[in-house]
Amino acid sequence: KQGKGKSERPTGVALHQWKRDPMFRNLILPPEGFDLLEFDFSGQEFRWMAVASGDEQMLSLCMPGEDAHGFMGAQIAGWDYRHLLDELEAKNPEAKSHRQLGKVGNLSLQYRTSAAKLRVVSRVQYGLPMELPQASKIHRTYQRVYPGVPRYWAKQIAICRRQGYAETYAGRRVQLEGWGNRKLEWSLESTSINYRIQGTGADQKYLALMFLKNYLPKVGGHFYFELHDGLFIVVPKDKAMQAAHEVKHLLSNLPYEKAWGIQLPIQFPVDAK
Repeated sequence: KQGKGKSERPTGVALHQWKRDPMFRNLILPPEGFDLLEFDFSGQEFRWMAVASGDEQMLSLCMPGEDAHGFMGAQIAGWDYRHLLDELEAKNPEAKSHRQLGKVGNLSLQYRTSAAKLRVVSRVQYGLPMELPQASKIHRTYQRVYPGVPRYWAKQIAICRRQGYAETYAGRRVQLEGWGNRKLEWSLESTSINYRIQGTGADQKYLALMFLKNYLPKVGGHFYFELHDGLFIVVPKDKAMQAAHEVKHLLSNLPYEKAWGIQLPIQFPVDAK
């Protein structure tokens, strides 16, 4: 927020506190004569965890044509993965329900979330009530399917404990002090695990913004706002479709090796709307 007293005004909105309903997105309008374009990295945190953990199953699910949430949903339900994909294509509501549970598991459990916490997250953030036995089953399934992830947790904690900081793939660091203090231990371990993934995701967005800054003047566009890993721009209506295709290609092929000095085993595609 900015200003003081009666002149104080908010400069942002906590969108996670809104209902998961498309009608709320309709409150956000582009200026007259412009279209609103949205770009976000597909499965961003899942893909960075795949890179960090080196888990073979995770990496394989980052290949084109794969559906990581569908795969996890099939594992939870005891279905064949390809059969579930066929049923999703046929609009089978049961298959859709299994995929949604897979999505909750994939997005909620990669940072050491407990089964009890998963139950809360599923209800509050996704509107999916579940009992503790089901949450425990999903919790066990996740660690069985992606054994490289728990190994990453242990390895990353040991590295950060030794060096005293966590670091993103772009080289940005956060200092971690207080090892040995039992009250701080869990928090320090969590930051060790999370920062490598989430901090790199933020760096990825900053890298994308650098390229957008150079591109937007070519089509008379403007940066509008950001939401998590999503970037929103406004472009004159007669240039909007061109910009959608060009920005999607640009952001899906960012030069990570040139910018950060790393070679990545998978692509980081960007979705455009």
